[in-house]
Amino acid sequence: MNNRKQVKKVDNVIQFPNLERRLVEKGLELLHQKKFHEAVPLLEQAILLDPFNSDSQMGLVLAYFDAGMVDKAKQLVGKMLFEGIGDYFEVMNLYLMLLVQVHKYDEVVSVLEELFVSEKIPKEQFENFNRLLHFSRRMETPIQQENENERYNEPHKELNLAQYQDSAAQIGLAAELKERNIQPYLMELIDYLQSNDGGAFFKSLILNILRDHLYDQPVLIQKFGRKITVIPKTLTSLNDNPQLKDITKAIGQRLENEDPILYDHIKKLVERQFFLLYPFKLEPDDVAIWAAAYHSLGNEYYGNRDTDDELMDSYHVLQMDMKKADSFIRMIEEISYQDI
Repeated sequence: MNNRKQVKKVDNVIQFPNLERRLVEKGLELLHQKKFHEAVPLLEQAILLDPFNSDSQMGLVLAYFDAGMVDKAKQLVGKMLFEGIGDYFEVMNLYLMLLVQVHKYDEVVSVLEELFVSEKIPKEQFENFNRLLHFSRRMETPIQQENENERYNEPHKELNLAQYQDSAAQIGLAAELKERNIQPYLMELIDYLQSNDGGAFFKSLILNILRDHLYDQPVLIQKFGRKITVIPKTLTSLNDNPQLKDITKAIGQRLENEDPILYDHIKKLVERQFFLLYPFKLEPDDVAIWAAAYHSLGNEYYGNRDTDDELMDSYHVLQMDMKKADSFIRMIEEISYQDI
């Protein structure tokens, strides 16, 4: 008996074993390299081979969106919802985030109102959806309201940043402010950055707003018990952060070929933490220590069997240094789950 895996034959084309998985892995890799247009055809081909793979479907939604094919992204998410592909509320969250990103607040309101009437929303999602609904109702005609305020010389209302508690509402406000005159809100935005209170994620969004608007005055920022004064206009983007690049490169040298899926998960973890830390650097500025610590936590999260002793040997770091870095990373993780 021949025990080798059989190849598939679809439309008279021979499909090699694991081709779909390799297409998904390569597509997601290109997606994270910001090569969105290159990722699209690979993920589309993966879906042809396995139409019900939620990873390839979600990856293609993101690739479509980042490549500027917003309508295709919306259509695909809608198809996923209709066909029951992936976790329903995870896909619904993605659909709503797409709508928020393109300022389709009226559609967000319509979808959520129908959801509240016709669906049994999980307890853990109820508050998030409810806040997003109220936020979207307020944002349905923000530009029109702002123009009317200017026309009649009415004072701008305060943003009341403390009311934006969940990440969807925060991202929506950031997207809106990116397109608006932020001068009337500057003091409120700067006060939020300077305060001891407020979430690290929201502060990073606000700082990026100031950078996008080329704000060129010194701003004090407080996060994680640390303070720094920066000029937003001069800050580099997160994607150009040299420390982030060096750490992910060091991890990639050990994992990218051996276990690309684990590498992708760890890379996302590092990127998420750097966004929360922005614009602070990890200290000490020793790439090997942080790479080893992130690699170790990634192993713990995703079931890899490398021991810390093996990682310390591989990265040439001391146990004491790696433990200190690990403690800091876990502190950021704990805050991030509360914050986002």
